[in-house]
Amino acid sequence: MKRAITLMVPALAIVSTLMLLAVGPRSYWTMASGRPAAARKANSLATHFPNVRLRTQSNETVRFYDDLVKGKVVLINFMFTSCTTLCPRSTENLVKIQQALGEHAGRDVFMVSISVDPQTDTPAVLKEYAERFHTKPGWTFVTGKSADIDLLQRQLGVVDNDDGKAQHTGMLIYGSDVNGSWGATPIMLSASSVARTVLRLVGPATSPATGGGS
Repeated sequence: MKRAITLMVPALAIVSTLMLLAVGPRSYWTMASGRPAAARKANSLATHFPNVRLRTQSNETVRFYDDLVKGKVVLINFMFTSCTTLCPRSTENLVKIQQALGEHAGRDVFMVSISVDPQTDTPAVLKEYAERFHTKPGWTFVTGKSADIDLLQRQLGVVDNDDGKAQHTGMLIYGSDVNGSWGATPIMLSASSVARTVLRLVGPATSPATGGGS
């Protein structure tokens, strides 16, 4: 039985306008504001994103906003390593997306995978998972306290009608902390399409690398 998943804008939304854009075979949420980017960055983004303490697959302590989001273009998804359905296929496609980003991956664009099963997904377990999929630098897997993970899901607008490990979606959140543009796209969308969309946030002279798969 399929679980109902809702992608919603939290009460403390960082934007004043929410638009649903449909482009070809895909649709995704894009958030925009009429306020200057500098003002959005200073007054909205830093206060919206929970700056909770997390542990990476390298067993390093990081702050979600300060270390993983601030000043970056990022892709964020929720997962757990013991998942045998959506997560492995999603991670495989994220590997293709990282490849499609080419030289921008780990330099201009960063990826964050957040475990919704922190009791099982220790840093060591996340490290093994990352190595199994041959992920490259610039992709951080994190775990933390259950309450902090729940807070991240709420503030990022990801809500599941069920409890526990069911609380991960087939959506990939992406955005730029620099200009305040944020959106979400199906995580199984072709790697080249995702890379092309994300690289628009980096600069006008960027394009996805070939061979990223679809």
